[in-house]
Amino acid sequence: MGTIWLLSISLMAQQAPLDKARLASQAQSFAEQLPNLIGTEVLRQKSISYSTRMRIRVGEAALKPIPPKIREREIKSELGYALRGKDNPVWYELRKVIDVDGRSVMAPKKARERLAFGLKSDDDRARLKMMEEFTRYGLNGLATDYSLSLLLFRFGEIDKIRFDLKSEEFVGADRVQVFGFLRTDGGASVTVFDGKQAMQQPLSGLIWLRSSDLRPLKIQLSSLITQDNIQISDEGIIEYGESKFGSVVPLSVVYVRKVNGTLMIETKYEYKDFQKFGADAELKFTP
Repeated sequence: MGTIWLLSISLMAQQAPLDKARLASQAQSFAEQLPNLIGTEVLRQKSISYSTRMRIRVGEAALKPIPPKIREREIKSELGYALRGKDNPVWYELRKVIDVDGRSVMAPKKARERLAFGLKSDDDRARLKMMEEFTRYGLNGLATDYSLSLLLFRFGEIDKIRFDLKSEEFVGADRVQVFGFLRTDGGASVTVFDGKQAMQQPLSGLIWLRSSDLRPLKIQLSSLITQDNIQISDEGIIEYGESKFGSVVPLSVVYVRKVNGTLMIETKYEYKDFQKFGADAELKFTP
């Protein structure tokens, strides 16, 4: 009889609704630390291309499939966040490249200062110029703004999301609740630059929350679209860690694109050394 009682209590705990206000407060704290925040980002991308041209081959070579071409890039940048738009302001990632495949492009101090000026400017041309510079280095399917995914759950936005408790597990010594979520109005999206085309993709996913305080530890976003009978799936996994500024900061992002189930792009972002810069002309940084 006691076993049945314990089981009943366990099931009731699993069915307890998510405290949306508490999660929204965590997302709001994250948003409040974004102004003047700059860190270092290391991007490592592996893109895979498959030959579609017919080649005449003889002998044993004709029996073997043509191996795919794998291209790898590593780009190191200074990363910051800018709020743009008058009527409906939106947070964006901004970058200034300092290193490409081990080759220095700009000194980190100079890049950080230029990025800081771009973040302070209200001119959106600075953002577009930085994005154009970033895409010039031959990246394929560049996904942006994943590190900002926690903003999906701010006050005013979280009520548009439906949550479903999927499981409870342990991450180290912390008990963690895993919720599935779906934006019910279709308003949220992530931007994927595919060549010169910007694709806005609807989102659903999972969020890992520390049970003791609902601190977000990880978010998984998934999207599936069909174009001309071709299925394109995109998945991003964002991990967050403690910030010395009172909230969390992104630690890493892993973005994967598959076409008809075949891996085409894998991009890994790692973040470190977040600092705050002052509002004065000298751009003094707080470590």
